[in-house]
Amino acid sequence: MNSIFKRYCLLLFLPVSLISCGNDILPQHFAGWNFEHMKKVKKEVKDTKSSIHPAFEKLITDAESALTSGPFSVTYKNSVSPGGTKHDYMSRGPYWWPDSTKPGGIPYIRRDGVHNPEAGIDRNQFGGLVSSTRSLALAWYFTGEKKYAVKAADLLRIWFLDTATLMNPHLEYAQSIPGITKGRGIGIIDFRGMYTLVDVISLLKCSGLMNQSELDGIEKWFSDFFTWLTTSSNGKDEDNARNNHSVAYDVIVTSIARFLGNDEYVVRKISEIPFRRIDPMIEADGRQPEELARTNGWGYSVMNLNQFFDAGEIGLKSGLNIFEYKNPEGGSLKGALDFLIGFIGNKEEWKWQQIGEWDGPENRLGLMVRSASGYFRDPNYQKIWKEKFYEKMKNDWSILVSPGE
Repeated sequence: MNSIFKRYCLLLFLPVSLISCGNDILPQHFAGWNFEHMKKVKKEVKDTKSSIHPAFEKLITDAESALTSGPFSVTYKNSVSPGGTKHDYMSRGPYWWPDSTKPGGIPYIRRDGVHNPEAGIDRNQFGGLVSSTRSLALAWYFTGEKKYAVKAADLLRIWFLDTATLMNPHLEYAQSIPGITKGRGIGIIDFRGMYTLVDVISLLKCSGLMNQSELDGIEKWFSDFFTWLTTSSNGKDEDNARNNHSVAYDVIVTSIARFLGNDEYVVRKISEIPFRRIDPMIEADGRQPEELARTNGWGYSVMNLNQFFDAGEIGLKSGLNIFEYKNPEGGSLKGALDFLIGFIGNKEEWKWQQIGEWDGPENRLGLMVRSASGYFRDPNYQKIWKEKFYEKMKNDWSILVSPGE
C-alpha cells in the first residue's frame, strides 16, 4: 500500500457485520447506503413532525409512480449494435453533433457542454431502471408493502435475467461517435448509477420475492460485468483518465466489488485514490483544474467531488478513510468542498465557465454539506445545511439512507 496513504489515512480493517432485514440475515455489503441509519429512520418516517417525513412522503409518491413505470431494457431501441445484437448497451457521446458541412453529418464534431438529445439511446433506459427500482425498494423497506418489491423484482428480471430482454454485461459500445469510434472507455461513466443499483438489489434480497436461482443469475451478471470493467481496454482507459471519469470508474468498480463481497479489491482500489486521484486533481485551495477547464466548470467540479464522496463512503465501509487525506500540496476533499461552498449565493464571483444550470449541481453540493459534518467532524457544515439547503432539499430520498452527521 502506498506510503502516502498510510501516512494520512486511517486504516481500520473492520469486520463485516450482519444485518437483520425482514426475516433474513445477510452480510452487509451496501456500497453507499447506511443500514443502521435506515433502521432508525424506519421507526420515525411516518411521524409527520419528524424532519425526515417530507423525504418519506416524496419517496412514496415516486414509488407509486414507479409502479407503472418501465419496463426497461436495452433491447427496446430501434438500432442494432456493431456487435450485431440489441442486447448490447449503446449510447453516443453527449456533446457530439452532426457536422452540417459533411455528407450525412459524419464524422461528428464536439460541442462541449451542449447535450445532443439523440445521444442517449439506452442511457435513459438504465436511468429509469435505477430511479424506479430505488424508489420501489426503499418504499417496500419503509412501509412493508409487498407491491413495491414485486414491481422492483420484475424490473430487475427484465434487465438482468430474461433472455429476450437482458443486457449483455459489457459497455463496449457506450458513448460512440459516428464516423470516429464505435465506443469508448469514457462511456463507462454512463453506469455510475451502479453505486445505487447494487444497494437496491442487496436490499431486495430480503424481500423473498426473488428465488436463489434468480439471485445467483444476477450475481453472475455482475461478476461478468466486473471482469469486463477490470480487464477490457475500455475499462483500463477509464481507470487511467485524468479527470472525473477515473473517479467515476473507481465508484462503479468498487460498488460492484462490494456487492460481490470482494473486499480485497475494494481496499486495494480505494487505497489508490489519494495518490492516483486526489494528488493530481485537487489543488491546495480546493480547485479541481481539470473540471474547471470545462464549459460547465461549476457542474463538473460539484459532480467530481460528489464522486469522491461516494468513493469515500465505500472506503469507510471497508475500513479506509480518504476524507482525512491531504496531498503534498495541501489539497483535500474538505478543501474542495470549502472552495465550492464559497460560491453559494455568490455566483457573480465565479471566474470560470458555466453554460448550464446552477441549481442541480448546487443541490447536489447541499447534500454533500449535509454529510460533511460526519466525514470531517465539523459541526459548521450542519449549520450551513440548515441555513442554506434544508428547505429546498428536505424531501430528497438520500436523507433516508445516509446520516447527516
